[in-house]
Amino acid sequence: MGKQEKLMDKLRSARKVFPWSELVTLLIQLGYEKKEMAGSRVRFYHKGKDAMLLLHKPHPENELKGGALKSVKLHLIQEGWL
Repeated sequence: MGKQEKLMDKLRSARKVFPWSELVTLLIQLGYEKKEMAGSRVRFYHKGKDAMLLLHKPHPENELKGGALKSVKLHLIQEGWL
């Protein structure tokens, strides 16, 4: 099992938190381009699927929680990744 599959399994089973750095790594491996925007906003765009995911970089912790984690999972399900 490769790193991408391990991260997908970890995200799939995450219930409350998921490390931001691992999410960024996973999205880049899936073909998303990361663009830092104003403030803590970060846009991930997948050119091939014409799909965009807009998130706020978590702070002060570096973990996605609650609604943001749910939103990422839903987006990846809708795009056929999860």
